[in-house]
Amino acid sequence: MSVTLTISEKTYQKLKNVAQSKGFEDMEKFLDEWEELELANRREVVDRILEFQNKMGEKYGVMLDSTELIREDRMR
Repeated sequence: MSVTLTISEKTYQKLKNVAQSKGFEDMEKFLDEWEELELANRREVVDRILEFQNKMGEKYGVMLDSTELIREDRMR
């Protein structure tokens, strides 16, 4: 099955540029693999966040919830 999508020339160029920057010569292949690429990118971001949290934990130890301290400051 084939579907035709009408988009502006500007949007088409942006999409084409993104596909080329990711190493795809064929935009259709890029679109086919986009979901997998996006999930991989999200996994990488989560991994970096977890790594940062571990580094902070090693450096500063367990950080307690500061909600009560913030509430006290606001009441002053």
